[in-house]
Amino acid sequence: MATRHDYGKVWLYFLYYWVIFGIGTYFGQYLPEEWRPTASTILFGLMMISLFVRGFNRTGLIISHLYAILIGLVSYGLFESFIADFGSDIFYRIVLLGILVFVFFGFIGYFLLKDITHWGRYLFIALLVVIFASLLNFFINLPFMTLALTIGGLVLYILFTMYDFNRMKNKRFSPREMGFNLFINLLIIIKRLLRLYRYINNRR
Repeated sequence: MATRHDYGKVWLYFLYYWVIFGIGTYFGQYLPEEWRPTASTILFGLMMISLFVRGFNRTGLIISHLYAILIGLVSYGLFESFIADFGSDIFYRIVLLGILVFVFFGFIGYFLLKDITHWGRYLFIALLVVIFASLLNFFINLPFMTLALTIGGLVLYILFTMYDFNRMKNKRFSPREMGFNLFINLLIIIKRLLRLYRYINNRR
């Protein structure tokens, strides 16, 4: 069972992984363009292994750091191109919106929902659907499917946020794992909002 001390450790880990991510993002500017697909492939491979290989823990000491650094490296290109196209002011507004969405739905998951820890199996299935649909869309590249996946991924990680905050409420977590999960949830929410904004503006 989690203790009050464990809740504090969750947020320390949460902030810590953002620092690691920030370091990865900083060095992303020095990553040659031709190496970025390789970094993305390694990151995707780690994610798939963590989903399907029993005993492989993506929140472990080494793997979680590698995750955060790789995500930072591959995210630099998205952030750079978005700021170049729409400006830093819009970028930071969307980041703030992502944080507000994260806090709002986290509040719902923690304070307003009694016990939704059984959602885990359904969210896992939904995550697999999004992953394989994204792979399919990589080859056929349908605009409407891109929009559906962007919105679907955003909704999915909002649900993951509610689920993880509810797990904290019901004391079913470990600090490192939960801190990492919350870091990923917020990051994906922000990235999906950036992509949604880009899609909507490019269709005008």
